Amino acid sequence: MTHPNHSSAHRTKSRKGEKPGWHSYRQALDLLRQQEWNGALRLLAEAEVVFRTTNDMDGQWRALAAQAEIHMHEGMAPQAMARALAAMAIVEHLDDPQTCGLLAWRIALIALHQGDYRVGSAYLQRAQFCLDMADAAPPGGILASAAQICAEIARWQQVILQGRMTVDEGEAIINEARAELMRCLLDIHRALTSRDLAPPESWAWVHTGLLPPPPPMLTAVPPRSLVQRFRAWWQARFAPPSPPKRPVVVEPISAEETYVGDEMLAQVETVDREEDTADEHAAVMADHRSDTQEQDRSPAGAANDTAPMPGIAGLTVYTFGNLRVYFNDTLIDQWEGVRSRSLFRFLIAHRRAPVSKERLAALFWPDSEPDLARRSLHQAVYCLRQTFKRVMGDTPVVLFVNGCYALASNLPLWVDADAFEESITAARSAWSRGDIESALRAYGRAIDLYQGDYMAEERYEDWAEERRRTFQAAYLEALHQLARVYQERGDYPTAIMLSQRALAVDSCDEDAHRVLIGCYAAQGLRHLAVRQYQICVATLKSQFGLSPSDELEAFVRQVVEGMN
Repeated sequence: MTHPNHSSAHRTKSRKGEKPGWHSYRQALDLLRQQEWNGALRLLAEAEVVFRTTNDMDGQWRALAAQAEIHMHEGMAPQAMARALAAMAIVEHLDDPQTCGLLAWRIALIALHQGDYRVGSAYLQRAQFCLDMADAAPPGGILASAAQICAEIARWQQVILQGRMTVDEGEAIINEARAELMRCLLDIHRALTSRDLAPPESWAWVHTGLLPPPPPMLTAVPPRSLVQRFRAWWQARFAPPSPPKRPVVVEPISAEETYVGDEMLAQVETVDREEDTADEHAAVMADHRSDTQEQDRSPAGAANDTAPMPGIAGLTVYTFGNLRVYFNDTLIDQWEGVRSRSLFRFLIAHRRAPVSKERLAALFWPDSEPDLARRSLHQAVYCLRQTFKRVMGDTPVVLFVNGCYALASNLPLWVDADAFEESITAARSAWSRGDIESALRAYGRAIDLYQGDYMAEERYEDWAEERRRTFQAAYLEALHQLARVYQERGDYPTAIMLSQRALAVDSCDEDAHRVLIGCYAAQGLRHLAVRQYQICVATLKSQFGLSPSDELEAFVRQVVEGMN
């Protein structure tokens, strides 16, 4: 079947008045119809360069999307994801929610094909939002339902990673969720293909098996909800004589908790300021009484007043990306007051030592008079305690000792930043003694933990900046080490994926550009190697007015001459 805009009489002829690049693009579509993938990929790369040069955004995203489909057809998922994300970055500047939604759907499928459920969840949510705007979404909010299942799977994976559940137990639950996800994805696919959504021409000719393979399970078993799955695991794990008074529920990760290479929406805390003003005196008095009582108790004694809930107990805190805090795997998503969330972020970052009330008051209310700043601090601490009291009862979290605030020292606490530092330290130690395999595993754990910039919501606060840069440098170190090893071993798709993640953090990273150029060249993809070099040159020039280093220039000449 021929697309109406590309009749056979005009497939390869350049049309009068046609903008640059479109002739190559139409030729590529002809080759796609004939399933000549390599020829089509070459023409699409040429068209993309022309489109970028002439600032033809419509042509550029189409060429990138078509390349993504071809890469997926050839089993090169990292390259496909890179091209699809580049296409999405362009589409976001166009007033076309339908195309944005369809492209988000394709990106989600690529992510799921790679086993990245966090990214899949984020882009399924985006597809739902955009297609809703275009009045083209599948019925019943099924895209959002699929996103929630992906988030649930990602959450279980994290629980397994933390060692709070055995692999066998976790995989049983995950497989059940994946079966439900497969049903949703197939329903979405049928709904989208049954509607006249006029997808890009390239999608009509490339048929890729993007859906992840179904897990080995009994399909006759009816799907269970997240709560049912958790309770089944809980009973099998602990076999309590009677149900707990407050059943523990693992909340799925919301779309705001997933990274993807694009910006995430920060949670906005709202508060009725008139009510705060009216209640301020009561809050200060209550907090003062609490502080006075705590002066006579040691942090250890305070923490033991209430026994933690059985099973998965304590606080789990994610500081990479937007702050997420869980108690017994229940997400704390409602924070009292305006400053309580920021105050908790600071206390988590500085939990090794108590922080004086004077420092906190000056930091968060620098323009207020000392007395007003102190009252504002009392109000924020009171709201923070109320936030945790709602889910933890009387278990103390924030203590006031000797004029300083601190988190309870023996409160069960897991923080991703601590695990990240431990993984990086273990990787460096293993690397220094020549244990490369152990180093690779430790670096891999660190990369999995890094879900965005450290304390991303405090991007402009000086107190977070130093650690943010330190963590980012360690993350890039892990990506570089892994990418080089996988490149040397001939695992080019993995090396490419890791280098692309490095460029997402620092687009001027010459080490990442070099690995990408070398991987493309090793696979005979000369046009991609040259284009990656062009991207490096343009990025360095636009951001710093610099040219690539002499070492990179020599490397590129050697690679290109070798391919010639």
